[in-house]
Amino acid sequence: MSNFDFLKDFDEKLYRLGIRVENEVTVSPSGVLAESTRFLQHFLNQLLKRIGLKFNSRKDFYDQLDAVYRKGVIDYKYKNTIYSAYMLRNKLHADIDEIEKDEDYIAMQLYEKLYTIAKKYYRDFNDDYDSYEGLPAFRPIEMDTTDDEIERIRVPDFSDLIDIDYDYCVICGEPNHSNYSLCCHRCNRVMDNANNFISIRNSFGKDAKFTKEDLIEFGIHEGYANQLIHTLAVENMFKVKGRFIEFNNLYMDEYLKKIDSYIAVCELITKFCEDEILPAEIKQTREYREGSKRQEPFYQFYKVIDREVINKFEKDILATENIWESIEYTTITEKQLESWYMKNLNFYHKGNVNESFVVFNNLLMADYIDLKREGLPENEIKSRLNVSQKVYDFWVGISDSFEGELAQIKKDLILKALADGKTKHEAMEIAGVTPHEYDNLYKVSNYYSDDYAQEINEEMEARKVRFTSYLDSLDLETSCRYAKITVDDFFEWYDNAKLNSGFYQDTTKILMGKYLDERKKGRSKMESIETIGLNEKYLNHWLNRSLDICKRFKDEDLRVTVDLVLRGFKWGEPIDEVCRLADVTENTIRLFLKLGARGSEIHKPLFEYYENKMIPKKLEVFLRSAETKPIRNALDLAYLSEGELEKYYELGKSGDERFKKFSDDFYDIKKGTYVYHINSGKSHNIAMKESRLAEEEYNESRDEMETAIRRMKIVTVIDTIMENKTSNIAARNAGCSVDEIYEWYFMGRDGDEEYEKFYELFHSAYVRPNINGIQKGLDYKNYSLDNIVRSNKGQFTKKDVEIWLEHGLISNVAVNLDKSKDDDDSKSKFDANEMLREMGVEDYDRVAVKKPSASSGILNRNDYDAEKLKKQILKK
Repeated sequence: MSNFDFLKDFDEKLYRLGIRVENEVTVSPSGVLAESTRFLQHFLNQLLKRIGLKFNSRKDFYDQLDAVYRKGVIDYKYKNTIYSAYMLRNKLHADIDEIEKDEDYIAMQLYEKLYTIAKKYYRDFNDDYDSYEGLPAFRPIEMDTTDDEIERIRVPDFSDLIDIDYDYCVICGEPNHSNYSLCCHRCNRVMDNANNFISIRNSFGKDAKFTKEDLIEFGIHEGYANQLIHTLAVENMFKVKGRFIEFNNLYMDEYLKKIDSYIAVCELITKFCEDEILPAEIKQTREYREGSKRQEPFYQFYKVIDREVINKFEKDILATENIWESIEYTTITEKQLESWYMKNLNFYHKGNVNESFVVFNNLLMADYIDLKREGLPENEIKSRLNVSQKVYDFWVGISDSFEGELAQIKKDLILKALADGKTKHEAMEIAGVTPHEYDNLYKVSNYYSDDYAQEINEEMEARKVRFTSYLDSLDLETSCRYAKITVDDFFEWYDNAKLNSGFYQDTTKILMGKYLDERKKGRSKMESIETIGLNEKYLNHWLNRSLDICKRFKDEDLRVTVDLVLRGFKWGEPIDEVCRLADVTENTIRLFLKLGARGSEIHKPLFEYYENKMIPKKLEVFLRSAETKPIRNALDLAYLSEGELEKYYELGKSGDERFKKFSDDFYDIKKGTYVYHINSGKSHNIAMKESRLAEEEYNESRDEMETAIRRMKIVTVIDTIMENKTSNIAARNAGCSVDEIYEWYFMGRDGDEEYEKFYELFHSAYVRPNINGIQKGLDYKNYSLDNIVRSNKGQFTKKDVEIWLEHGLISNVAVNLDKSKDDDDSKSKFDANEMLREMGVEDYDRVAVKKPSASSGILNRNDYDAEKLKKQILKK
């Protein structure tokens, strides 16, 4: 008796197909798979007729089944049962050793499913319900365990892979339009083809040759046969030779491995969703590991599992209300958790609230508060819980009690830290608050006058007292450390303190004293203020505020600065070093001296030392320099100002014995400078300006200077003649005319004592030797006078001859000379110094022959010879 007997009078064709399936169960399980296809297709066709359609083998089985369901012919559960039977024939297994065993099992399982489908079909569409009530239960058939010489391949079982669906295929990732399948139509077709291929191969044998007609006779639908042949040929599983087809066993393993991967993915997803596999276990599978590396066909599987991990995490959070156990169980990664949180945070703001997200935040806030109460640093808590500032701000917005509870914990931590001797900064770190938050906690507490603000005030006042006592003997930084405050704390107190408060007055007095002590050591203002730990701002406050303590400080600071200037003077330091030592400018030092001259008590000792000790030395340096250099340069070398020069010059002229000699010497230098510039061809105005002579001084010494000018011209003439130059060159060098030279000559010849020496030197060096030459030319060679003048080779000029003739010193016939001296035609030795002394030249005249430059010093009169005089004058 057959299990399908009840169909005999209800649906004869379905009955015959059922009998064929039943017969194949014990003979050829692969045949069951083929016959079951025909059974299900005929069954679906019967359902489609009820809605006016026919079964189409070219269309997806599921889509056609779904159409029947949507028209209300069958219910949802029945649809799933039918499709599960259809999918069962597509399932594959990789365990080659158990192929036959699995195939028998699958065949029996499919046989039983077809019976269940047929029985419900009979019940739902049979008018006689009583006949259904009398149907016997399913009777299992004993399997034929005799050896089968046909090499079989295990047929996959899809019965457990139909309870979950996704919008995208778990194999290829393409949109999944099948409403109740893990895979898309294309991937389902691949597995369906594999199912048919395995059934055909198990039935025909691996070495069989067959035709399309054989496949149709086997149970492959005629409309589907061509497509199946083509597809398997492309997959290299069929070798088509004309009308005959063979199996391509060479690619068998590769093909089965591919299909096995498809089935393994579907199995793993199903088991994972039904909690048969733990998250940690599925992440250890080959499929997940390769999917994480984007290897196909497992990449979509990897993404599906990661999404399912999130789903399990949400469910577990709601069930356990323990974040860390849920994370451990689901093995959700930090990156996944962060992505999940930010996505749900965005949904929350849009009004789409996820219950697990709310529970997660409440649990995390509780953990945060517990860790905070333990006194863990804020950054450590946030790091341990992976809480960003954005998350923290979100908590404040959704919980009224969270921020208040944290505020109280922070205040408790701050007070405890301060009581333990921590600085305010350390207490803020322990409590995990910012300076702004610390101030707000204090302000709010102070506003409500609660214990927190009172305790803070008492602690800070005690630390101020300790700090001031330490500062008296220690530096600022050490005092802060001993008082358990930071340097920043001190500056905050100091900047905000009232100027008349005890804290400001006491600390300022101590700091001012430390600053002045550093200044007394010769440190600059900036070095001193930095050494005691302050900056320039506070020094400016002390110098500019009108407090009594600041006024006293300014006076003492001025005394120290003036003392430093005086110290530099006494050490003989140059002015730039004195300025560096006292940290003042030269103009400030001049101001100090002016104030001292006016009788200022602070500046007077400095001025007295300067005038009595330094000025005489400066004036001495000035006089030495002014003998050889312009007066303005001499002032710079002596570090003497124009005003000081004028002041002390006038004091000496007025009878001040301290400066009388300086005035006299400088007066001589002025006159000599004037003479020099006049002799250099400068105008009277320029000579007056360069010499600094006043008009009354010039008038007073006019005759004296004119005499000196003339005498210097005489010296220049003699010096030029001694270089074998002619009288016109000598006149040009001396800034006079040839007639003036001969005027001086004849005045000396006539007995004028002032010019007598000049006469002797000019006559012996120029007139007599040249007249001797003329005389010899006239007496022995009978040269004419004109010829002698033309042939003199530049030893004298025609002007000289005319003057000599005019004054009877020479004639065309005879020469009026002392014949006893004719043989001495050499030039006499010229002693310029002796000549100057005999002419009565004053001391200042040596300035008149100086070259005001940075060259070697002026020659003294005692070693002044003709050669040196010549070189000096020729350079001017």
